[in-house]
Amino acid sequence: MSKHLFSSTTRAGQRVNVQCGWDRPLQHHYLTVFAGEAVPENVLYTSLMERGGLPDVDSLADHLEELSIEAPEGLYERLWLDAEFNESSNEVKQW
Repeated sequence: MSKHLFSSTTRAGQRVNVQCGWDRPLQHHYLTVFAGEAVPENVLYTSLMERGGLPDVDSLADHLEELSIEAPEGLYERLWLDAEFNESSNEVKQW
C-alpha cells in the first residue's frame, strides 16, 4: 500500500489534512480528508464508503475538486505510478 499525506486549505478557507494512495490488496485508490487534525471525528470524506473504492486517479481527483482541495504538483502522477507498478512498500510520502 502506498500512502501520501498533504495539508491544504480549501477555497472556503478550511484547513484540511489529506491521506491517499494505492491499496494493493484491494486494487483501488483510497482517499480520506480530515478537517484539521487526522482523527475519526474530523472526517469530511472517506472512500471507505465507496463500493469498490476509487478505481482510478481521475476519480480521486474529482473528489478533491468537489471538496475544493488543490493537490500538490506531481501527486496525481505518483498515484498513477503506484497503481501501475502495484506499489506495496508501505512508505509514507509527505508532500
